[in-house]
Amino acid sequence: MKRWNTTQLDEIYTAIRRQLDVLIHSGDDFGKAVPVNDWTGPAADTAGSAHRALMSRIDKLAAGASIVGKAITQAADAITGVQNAITNAEELALKYGYQITDSGTVTDTFRDREPPPDLHPQDRERACRQVVDDVTQALRTAEDIDSDLASVLERAETGEFGTGDETTVAAAAAAGALDPGLTLPEPPAGATPSQTAAWWASLSPAGRAILLHDRPAALGAMDGLPAEVRDKANRDVFGQRYSDLRSQRDDLRQRMAALDRSDPTQQSEYFDLERELAPVDKKLQGLDAINERLTQPLPGQPPAFLLGVDTNGAGHAIIAVGNPDHAQNLATYVPGTYAGLDGFATDIQRADIMSQTASMINPVPTSVITWAGYDAPQSIVPDAAGTSFADHAEPGLRRFQDGLDASHDPISVNSTVIGHSYGTTVVGQTARDFGLPADNLVMVASPGVGVQHATDLRLDGVPPDQMSHHLYATKSAMDPVPALTNFDNPALDRIDPLGPDPTTGWFGGHPFDSDLTGGHSDYWDPNSKSLRGMAAVIAGAAAP
Repeated sequence: MKRWNTTQLDEIYTAIRRQLDVLIHSGDDFGKAVPVNDWTGPAADTAGSAHRALMSRIDKLAAGASIVGKAITQAADAITGVQNAITNAEELALKYGYQITDSGTVTDTFRDREPPPDLHPQDRERACRQVVDDVTQALRTAEDIDSDLASVLERAETGEFGTGDETTVAAAAAAGALDPGLTLPEPPAGATPSQTAAWWASLSPAGRAILLHDRPAALGAMDGLPAEVRDKANRDVFGQRYSDLRSQRDDLRQRMAALDRSDPTQQSEYFDLERELAPVDKKLQGLDAINERLTQPLPGQPPAFLLGVDTNGAGHAIIAVGNPDHAQNLATYVPGTYAGLDGFATDIQRADIMSQTASMINPVPTSVITWAGYDAPQSIVPDAAGTSFADHAEPGLRRFQDGLDASHDPISVNSTVIGHSYGTTVVGQTARDFGLPADNLVMVASPGVGVQHATDLRLDGVPPDQMSHHLYATKSAMDPVPALTNFDNPALDRIDPLGPDPTTGWFGGHPFDSDLTGGHSDYWDPNSKSLRGMAAVIAGAAAP
């Protein structure tokens, strides 16, 4: 693949285009030669039949040449994407002590000796996995290019393009060019985020632009794609979802305006429409807040990236403050009960202040993501009293975190996952059942994290007996949620469906202070102890 020469394809295209121009010009002139005025009889009929047959062949030849030329330019463009992917994979391999052989296998150059101490084993493992996926996908894409181009050539040779009865040869050539030619390869079935990243890396800029135009909703939801790509795709999705909701709201308002509330026969319908309108209004308010942060950041605020959005149920959104792909300190914040588009403005504010405070502690590129990408409980009882919402959220959170790994620059990153309220149950259960690719967990105002002890949680690369050093937790004495949802008694903790309070001494981990008078939503108050503690962990320092 590295030796593929696109210059030769460009030369072939130029030759085909030159001959096609001659064929169009000469063919259209020939098409005017028959019929000849006043020539009739058997000879004229024979000449006319031969003329039509030859014109049909010329039309099909022009159509075939046209699509072959198009396919060759597509192949040349696609090959550059594959070659760029290979070059980038080689650079990543070299950086972390690996080598890609001529056969495409990946070997460890440090297999007989210890790697340098600055190459963290977890970083090397992640890099190796990405290099393998990159090479595998590059080979897959190359085979796809070769197969597609061969198919076009074979079909052109057998005259499958064009109808043969176009009005002019120029029209036949234009008809042939309407064929799509080479198709863009799809990601592997059931692709992991790492494989998705490799698939995207193997595409040419032109191929990526086509997909962004044609399939923004699919790209916006793909974990593993660069943040800038997902942001661009999701802004298109955002516009459509906003327009749909606004149309729905306007329709409801018009129907309500047509009713007479003083008429008892119409009151019930009016109030039904009013109840239907309320969640639509709330979702639009949430989308307005998202749009404001995306398009009108305050002075000094980093740009925001829309990594996911939909209006299903209570609505879902994922927004990064700062580019997560380039961050040295990266945090994912998982909100709890009532999370959705309604009230998302508060979640954005929390991400902003965590990012700002962490950057003051450690002024390096920092990104804080609000992940409201799951169906959160919309009531305390019965929704938040059980584990079912967290159960369903676990695979999505793990996959999202894997996607952050796959799209991140090849540099070390300090990664933190923060849960608030029921969000701590989501984070805890995910770490318990799937593990999380993160360095630290922070639990804020937790009703329970689904395990009995910190060592029951799992972080990639962290031995179980070291987990207590990677878990931080806080609660306010005045917060009713942890007070009313935990027994705070080791003898009774096991009957709690959500698990014990992670701030207790017997749970393990590092409790840190919150302001004594703080309520359930006050942990992000400026200059609060809880905010400083969260920011310290995000910044790579121990919480106070």
